[in-house]
Amino acid sequence: PPPITVSSLTLNPTSVIGGVQSSTGTVTLSGPAPAGGAQVMLSSSNGAASVPSIVTIPAGSASATFTVSTSIVVISTSATISASYNNTIKSATLTVLL
Repeated sequence: PPPITVSSLTLNPTSVIGGVQSSTGTVTLSGPAPAGGAQVMLSSSNGAASVPSIVTIPAGSASATFTVSTSIVVISTSATISASYNNTIKSATLTVLL
C-alpha cells in the first residue's frame, strides 16, 4: 500500500484575537494511522501562535485535533502552522489580530 501522508491541515477559526482566543487545528491523514498511532510533527512560524510539538493520531483513526494558543500582539500578524508526517507537509495560515 502507498505510504500514509498528511492530506490536510485546517484551522478553525482562521483569525483570532491574540491572547484572547485560540484556534483548533485538525490534521488529517490520507488513511488510517498504523498500529501504535501516527505522530505528526507540528510547528509555527511565529511565536504569537504556539502549537504542541507533536499530535498523535490514534491507530485506526485518520485525524486528530490540537489547540493553537495565541499571545498578545502589538500589531496584527500571521503565523504559518505546519504539520509533517512521512516526509509530507501541509500548512495553514492563522491571522493573529490586535
